[in-house]
Amino acid sequence: MQNFHYFEILLYVFPVLEIILINQFFRPYLRYKQIIRLSIADVVLPFLLVGIHLLSVYSLTYSLLPHFLLAACIVGLVQTLYFDKRKKNHERKRFYRYFIKILFLMALLFYYSLVLLRVYFLIRG
Repeated sequence: MQNFHYFEILLYVFPVLEIILINQFFRPYLRYKQIIRLSIADVVLPFLLVGIHLLSVYSLTYSLLPHFLLAACIVGLVQTLYFDKRKKNHERKRFYRYFIKILFLMALLFYYSLVLLRVYFLIRG
């Protein structure tokens, strides 16, 4: 476990702050005609992945990012099996949209569980 840095306070609030700022000010810039349409989850997800790596290294001295990516691959496989089992034909666009939403929720929950773990380690000493 590494010592506390003031940079960590920014890490704790950055995802929520980023979601609020993108939703308020940058939403029109997430669309390019009808070709590219990004959601907030598409923009925030890379920052969450970097934050998962940094927080896990700060708390546990090794990265949990490969474990998270393995869980994301398993979720993708389960989702593929679900779409394949349904009788309706599925579109690739729809699959990716649901996968990114699920991955975003998983990353946000994992990120803030790491924040709570880091705060616990800092309080415990």
